[in-house]
This record gives sequence, C-alpha cells and structure tokens, in this order.
Amino acid sequence: MESLYQIVYTSVATVPFGRTELMELLKGSVRRNTRAGITGLLLYQSGAFIQALEGEKAALTELFEKISHDPRHHHIIRLIQGPIEERNFPDSAMAFRDLDSPELRRLPGYSEFLNTPLNGELLAKDIPACKRLLLLFKKNIR
Repeated sequence: MESLYQIVYTSVATVPFGRTELMELLKGSVRRNTRAGITGLLLYQSGAFIQALEGEKAALTELFEKISHDPRHHHIIRLIQGPIEERNFPDSAMAFRDLDSPELRRLPGYSEFLNTPLNGELLAKDIPACKRLLLLFKKNIR
C-alpha cells in the first residue's frame, strides 16, 4: 500500500451554499471519497471552505485536480501538501456551522466540529499542522 498523503486547502464559494446544496455536497463527497479511500474534514461557513484530505497520493492528486476545476468555488489555495504518518480524520466528515437541521445531523459523515466550543486544543504544541489550521478557521468564524 502506498503511504498516506495529505492536502489541506481553502477556497471561496462562487455563490453561498444553502442547506440543500450542502447536503448534496456532503452525500456525494462521502460516497466518492469512501470508494477512493479518502478521509478528511471539510468545513464551511458563510461561503468559506477549508478542507483536509487524507489518503493515497495518487487518489488525492486526482481528487484535487477535480476540486481545482469545480466551478462552485474559486480562490483555491493549497495550504499543506505532503506525506503523513497517520490519518487525523479517520471518518469522512463535513462540518457546517449553525445549521439547525436534524436531517443534516443524521447524515453519515456530518461532523459537529464547528458547533462545539473551543477547548484550548489550539494551544497544544503537538497537534498536527492541518488540525491547527482547522481550529484557527473555527476560532476566526465565531
């Protein structure tokens, strides 16, 4: 098996996503990523995305190429790219902030990451860079 690889990027939605669009994005992403052995965390708030993707390098390279040409977002900036020792997000997940929808919360892959309070984890010295970035995103949207 190829070693684990990670890509973390940020982007801006060309048009803000509503609940329906986010649910469709979540369903499709979880289905495709599960088949490809890709996990990670996608965070969305007010038109801003940040995503950490983990898996085999070839699968991530192919996925990021598709993401880069997706017309639903622009200003794509790759923040981190490289090998990792282990997955930081072993369950495919997507988190949205303040979308009070029981239906959404029941979807496989949905994460409460953005709806939980910060707990000081950002101050830890030994957290992976990708997790620090996601926590900074969380901190700065509040």
